[in-house]
Amino acid sequence: MKPTLFITLFLLGCQGISLPPDQSDPPRKQNHPIEEIERYIERLGSKNGAISLDAVEYLPYFGEQAVPFLMEALKSENQNRRALSAMTLGKIPHKDAIASLIPLLEDPEALVLNVLSDDGETIHPAYTGGIPKFVSQQAKASLRTLTGKSFSSASQAQLWWEKNQKTFEINKPTPFPNKLPSYAKWLKGMKICIDPGHRGDTHKRGFKRGVTYLSEAEVNLRVARFLRDLLISVGAAVTLTREGDTFLSLKERAQMAGNHDLFLSIHHNWSPNLNSQSTSTWYHLTPDHKPAAIDLARYLQRNVFRELGLPQWPAEGGLMSDGLMYESGFGVLRNLPATVPGVVCEMTYYSNLQMERKLRSVDFNRQEARGLLRGLAEYLYYGIPKAKLTGNNPGELHFRVYDGLEGRKAWTKKYKIFSDHIIVRIDGKRVTHTYDSNTGTISVKHALTPGKHSAVITLINIHKNHSLPKEIPFSIPER
Repeated sequence: MKPTLFITLFLLGCQGISLPPDQSDPPRKQNHPIEEIERYIERLGSKNGAISLDAVEYLPYFGEQAVPFLMEALKSENQNRRALSAMTLGKIPHKDAIASLIPLLEDPEALVLNVLSDDGETIHPAYTGGIPKFVSQQAKASLRTLTGKSFSSASQAQLWWEKNQKTFEINKPTPFPNKLPSYAKWLKGMKICIDPGHRGDTHKRGFKRGVTYLSEAEVNLRVARFLRDLLISVGAAVTLTREGDTFLSLKERAQMAGNHDLFLSIHHNWSPNLNSQSTSTWYHLTPDHKPAAIDLARYLQRNVFRELGLPQWPAEGGLMSDGLMYESGFGVLRNLPATVPGVVCEMTYYSNLQMERKLRSVDFNRQEARGLLRGLAEYLYYGIPKAKLTGNNPGELHFRVYDGLEGRKAWTKKYKIFSDHIIVRIDGKRVTHTYDSNTGTISVKHALTPGKHSAVITLINIHKNHSLPKEIPFSIPER
């Protein structure tokens, strides 16, 4: 599809346990950064359709918080900003917008888009003259959406509004169906760091963008925000490495994962093969590095695959080691704290024109986020085993194991872990231990010097989920 056709269509269209069923969960109100709203408002005035129309599609995410900014933009000297602000207000049902839209019914200005070709320089002549009376057309269309009435003039609309504004109730749209799984409740209390990969505007050379100038960084951020909202709705604590179009080094992104349980970097892929549309999930180097990262990758990949209905690459499961791409792996995974498992999800290919069109849709972005949420929820549902220090006697340590399935209906023995696969490390060095399967107790004899020490215990539960690489601090007193 040529960029011209794209813009035209855009404007015209503008393992042993069974999982519990899905349940809907309403989104919680968010306070969004004002500078992000202002950034998208500014984009409404762009003559580059890939920039301005993306802003129309995404500004409704900010909800009522964006309405005052859009109402102010209706007064802009830039006719593109006036027209596209009017278009956007029709997507955020709010009573206050009606009076501000009415004067624009008399606005004679056109929409002017300089649609760039694939070379990034040529301006398509079909749009240099603008779309006539587009400002008034969009005001009329949005008023029809908000009020259910079609007005032929500003005076007609004003008379109707003066008569009905006190009693008029605006219709609220049906919210996007979240269809969250009921087992997402096991995410409550988890601390998750989400990294929207990259940054950069579509109009800047050198930034990753699709054939019709879709910015990967923008889509990564959209999906990350939607995922954050879903996770918060089920009680998880979430940090985004970036809230806007800001630069962060890979090391800085990884360092922000400190004190979190999990790290997830969201990306979209590119290939010279314009038919590529698969999804894949990457872990760091080898299975021995952080086994929990592979567990996380497995569930995320499976659920994104199910949710989006896309092929996997590799076809056998979609899991890949970053050591196959770079000798030292991906920088963002390489620099993660030792206690935090992390993965990189390549959701699909923005270099595929068909997929790029889908990725412009916020509903598809929400679907991507839902696939990631389902993966995280399924991972937690199958349990994360852990160990707790219960005894610090002279020359001997005792740890109680938990299989991570406490609170679930189970029919097997109480301590469901693979005893032959227990690994105990004290101060980073592997040590011998004994395990009592009847009491679920690990015992370690030691000759440690007085002072602070730490233990890391690797466990695998019956669903083959590994424990998180968390340190268990303890001290040996002076004798």
